[in-house]
Amino acid sequence: MDQTQKITVGVDWGSSSFRAYRFDSRGEAVEFVESPDGIKTVESGDFESVLLSHVGDWLQPGDTVLLAGMITSRNGWVETPYLHCPLDLSRLLEKSVSTRLGDAYTLLFLPGACVESPADVMRGEELQLHGAVRSDKQLVVLPGTHSKWALVNSGVLERFHTIATGELFDVLMNQTLIGGLGSSQEYASGAFARGVVAGYASKAIVSALFTARSGVLLNQLAPAEVYSYLSGLLIGNEVKEAMQTFAIDSSISDSSILIVGSGALCSRYAEAFGVLDIDVTVESQDAAVLGFQKLIKQQK
Repeated sequence: MDQTQKITVGVDWGSSSFRAYRFDSRGEAVEFVESPDGIKTVESGDFESVLLSHVGDWLQPGDTVLLAGMITSRNGWVETPYLHCPLDLSRLLEKSVSTRLGDAYTLLFLPGACVESPADVMRGEELQLHGAVRSDKQLVVLPGTHSKWALVNSGVLERFHTIATGELFDVLMNQTLIGGLGSSQEYASGAFARGVVAGYASKAIVSALFTARSGVLLNQLAPAEVYSYLSGLLIGNEVKEAMQTFAIDSSISDSSILIVGSGALCSRYAEAFGVLDIDVTVESQDAAVLGFQKLIKQQK
């Protein structure tokens, strides 16, 4: 990219949400806007109108907008390539795809990341990883619909692994008999902890899922506990799978695991690690902001 371009706005634009930040001359985030205008809600692909409706007042002629997330996907505005791991995260800006918005603004769309075998991809999380990771080597979990576990070593994304825990949980609770006996979505800590332990211990999670139904029928689980138990069961098994996946690197210790994110979901993951007596650190700052800031500082 042209090093004279001035990045003033960073946009983290996903499937279901739009988040944008205005940065001052020092690279500090001074304004923030968030909306449910994710890419799947934009009619007729009119992304330009949505973008300008949210950040148009922030822009001056000659400004550059940096965009990350699903907006850079095949279903988004501009599809950018996947960069293969191992990936030096500081190269994200260098590998961005540039377009013009009229005669006034430049748009830079960041690339995604991929692993060839087994096939895996990410878009948006690579920006968060760039922002959040501070130690030389870290195993990172980014909870979500498709949770990402990533190994980052000295700023290089060595490899990552996706586990579709959130999507599976939603399907099980809302479209199957397994979750059909649940009567509440209120959180029950005891049921969640039992689920975490059972999920982590399970060698056959597909069979274990049925206990969310059979447990109710045999009065071992209250209908009001199904939601929390099933959540714990899936998260506990996710932790087990991820720990086994990355266990070949013996230099990773429990204490180097980092949870990136905020809100109830990340709290649940932190609680699950606690139940399993695994030490973790939670990065509660907005990792996308931190990632944008690192990329902006690379220009200077």
